[in-house]
Amino acid sequence: MTSNRWLNALIAAAVIGAAVYSLVKVNMVALPDHAVPIVWDREVCAHCSMHIGEPAFAAQLQLLDGTIHNFDDPGCLFELLEKEDAEVYAVYFRAYAGHEWLSQHQAAFIAVEPTPMGYGIAAVKRGTAGAQDMSWAKARVLEAKHAQREAP
Repeated sequence: MTSNRWLNALIAAAVIGAAVYSLVKVNMVALPDHAVPIVWDREVCAHCSMHIGEPAFAAQLQLLDGTIHNFDDPGCLFELLEKEDAEVYAVYFRAYAGHEWLSQHQAAFIAVEPTPMGYGIAAVKRGTAGAQDMSWAKARVLEAKHAQREAP
């Protein structure tokens, strides 16, 4: 009789262990190791809700919970980060000249006009002549936002 109890306890432990493992496995999020493709002219910006139609200005924010936000302008990404406390996993910017995605560590910024939302910045590879760092780009976005508020 005691061996049946041990066997039943062992089976119960195995079933509980399998259930816990399944629950944990289902709730785990597989985070990408690159920018997720955007469907141009179909997806909308997570900040301003405009269609993302100019790849040269696109940006992407990936959160730790697996949520992916796409943007039509790097300035929209910076504005969203300014007002929301997001648990950031990765940030990508589409290269202004070319078809590649740059991680936030590979990206620098230049002043360009026009841009989709008027922030006047575009991402280029770090080390590009005349390019500025991300803090410069964020400051430029905040300046543009402030100027928009004060405009008549």
